[in-house]
Amino acid sequence: MKKTRLAIVFCMILLFLLLPFGCKKAVVSDNFDLDDTGTASLSPTDALFPPFSGETSEEGTAPTEESIAEKAPDPPPRETEGETSAVSPEPTLSEYDTYTAACAKENVNVRSGAGTDHPILTTLKKGDSLPFLERVGDWVKVRTQSGVGYLFGRYVYYAETSAYVEKVIRAGLQKLGTPYLWGAPRILNDKGEVSPYFTGKSFDCSSFVQYCFFVGCGVKLGNYTGSQADHTVGKTIYDYTDLKRGDFYFTGNGSISHVVIYLGGNLLLQTYSANGGPVSVTTDERWRCKFLSGRRPDPSVIEQFR
Repeated sequence: MKKTRLAIVFCMILLFLLLPFGCKKAVVSDNFDLDDTGTASLSPTDALFPPFSGETSEEGTAPTEESIAEKAPDPPPRETEGETSAVSPEPTLSEYDTYTAACAKENVNVRSGAGTDHPILTTLKKGDSLPFLERVGDWVKVRTQSGVGYLFGRYVYYAETSAYVEKVIRAGLQKLGTPYLWGAPRILNDKGEVSPYFTGKSFDCSSFVQYCFFVGCGVKLGNYTGSQADHTVGKTIYDYTDLKRGDFYFTGNGSISHVVIYLGGNLLLQTYSANGGPVSVTTDERWRCKFLSGRRPDPSVIEQFR
C-alpha cells in the first residue's frame, strides 16, 4: 500500500513539472502578416460585405437563378442616446457609393490597437480591404464589423472602392489556389442561365472573371474574353493609369489573349496557364506592358453578354 501511494505521488509531481512545457503558446513574429495558425477565423470583408444568397459553396455547387438576390452591407454602428460607440456615426452607404479603402499589400493582421502588443482580431488577405478611417502614427485605423481595427501602415495601400466592388473581389479571393484549366466549365451558359455543369474546381481567365462578377454582385458577363470586351455595359478604359479597383482589363500582343481584375496598388486578381494557375494575387509587372483596354461594368445592368 505504501509503495502504491509513493507511485501516485511521484506521478503527480512529474505531471506538475511537465505541464507548463506542453502548454507553451506558439511564438508569433512581429512581421504583421499572420496569426498563430496562419489563418483567420473570420474574414473581415465577409463581415462588412455579405455575399449574395446564391454564392457557391466550397464544393462549387452552383446557385440557382432564383437565389441570386442582392444583400446590402450592414450599416456602420450608430450611437444612441446615453451610449458611446467605438466608431463615429456616418451616413449609411449604398452598394455603389464610393469610399476610401485600406487594402492589404500582403496578408496582414488586423489588431485591436495601434501596436503589436494588441490582440489580433483577424487577418486581411493580400488584396482584400477594409474601409479607411484615419492614420494613427505608423498604423492605419479601419472599420471592422465590431467597431475598429488597426493595420500596420507599411503593408497598406489605398483605393477608391464601393461595397459592390468589394463583393466582386471577395468572391475571387475565396477561390485563391483553384487550378487553371483552359475551357473550364462556366458558371453561366450562353443564355445567361446557371450551368448545371459548373463545378468551381477550375477556371480559365474569362470564366474566373465571369464567376467573380456573377457570384459577387449578380452581373452576368460573357463566357469568353471577346464577349466581355465587346458587350460589357459601362466605361471603357483606354489608359492604364485610369484603371480603378474592381475594373477588369485585357492584355495581349495586338489582340486579346487574357483578362484580369485590377485591385489597385499594382496588384491583380487572376488565373493564367503558367504553372497551372492557380487563382492568385500577383503584381501587374508582366501584364501592364501588354494592356489593350479595360472595362468598368455598370452594376445596374445585370445582363452584359451575347
